[in-house]
Amino acid sequence: MFDLIKDLTELPGPIGQEGPILDRAEALWRAAGAETERTRVGNVIARAGGQGPRLLLVAHADELCYLVRAIDPGGFLWLANGQAWTRTTSVRNWFTVGQRVTVLARSGPLPGVVASPTGHLATIALKDPGELGWDDFWVDTGLGRDELLARGVTSGTRVIWDAPTVQLGPHVVGKALDDRVPLAVISEVLRRVPRDERGCDLTLACTVQEEIGLIGAYALAARERFDAAIAVEIGMAGDIPGLGERAMPARLGAGPLLVHKDAQVHYDHALTAALEGAAARAGIAIQHAVFGSFGSDGAALMKADVPAAMVAFPARYTHSPFETAHLGDIAALVDWLCAFVRDGLR
Repeated sequence: MFDLIKDLTELPGPIGQEGPILDRAEALWRAAGAETERTRVGNVIARAGGQGPRLLLVAHADELCYLVRAIDPGGFLWLANGQAWTRTTSVRNWFTVGQRVTVLARSGPLPGVVASPTGHLATIALKDPGELGWDDFWVDTGLGRDELLARGVTSGTRVIWDAPTVQLGPHVVGKALDDRVPLAVISEVLRRVPRDERGCDLTLACTVQEEIGLIGAYALAARERFDAAIAVEIGMAGDIPGLGERAMPARLGAGPLLVHKDAQVHYDHALTAALEGAAARAGIAIQHAVFGSFGSDGAALMKADVPAAMVAFPARYTHSPFETAHLGDIAALVDWLCAFVRDGLR
């Protein structure tokens, strides 16, 4: 699956500009025999068929991004967060300084780097910051203001991380594992479970703008009815220095996650129990989790009276350009959902 994951994660698809991901998902799903359609806000829906209750597997297309807030007279790009609008960002987000980025200009992508005063000049002229604000870093493309404007860079132009997806031992590392790995997972489920083996009427969805408030999922829930829905997501692993089991007991290599609650919703208990049973019958080791500071498309579906559950692959360094997951956990997540689709919600 690494090749498919690399393909999906390296495509550009920031919030509100998810076109390349939607196109790729639709092509994959059509090739696997599903009938697809696009909704007015951009969601891709694949009707795969089967016998039994109507089940939705959903993953989102969008990746985290910045937007150009303004262009400095010197050509530097001042940034705004793609998720919210606040005066400051967390000091823990300092890792973004020095990262290579792609500016999605209207004329085509431009390379850049997130920069800030460093080294000798910072030591001489600046105090150490007590907080990290949006004026403490910028994007340097090497181009001047007039050339940037001529190439179609304006306020609102998206900026995404430029990070290759690589394999380090059994791990996969890169940007946008959230939520492109789940797109790869549900695509594999569609491919591996033939229609006549499904114990449910299967629908897949690739939603837009999850990262800024589940926009695509709310739109989907307003127009479609399902007997059950499973949000397939990235999850959090605590097996790094300074955290440990008390903060987050999940770890890489110990199996996919069954999430009972996040910051927005308690997931449907009966559906969650059915997923646990399917894993047990298939002999698939899973981990259990409760998430804070986290939400998924499942909350929008629950609010629309669709019983929803959430499954995930554990990952280190979420919401970064170096998200890290274990390929064995991802493969087990595919096997788990294949077993559940065959069982038909029982």
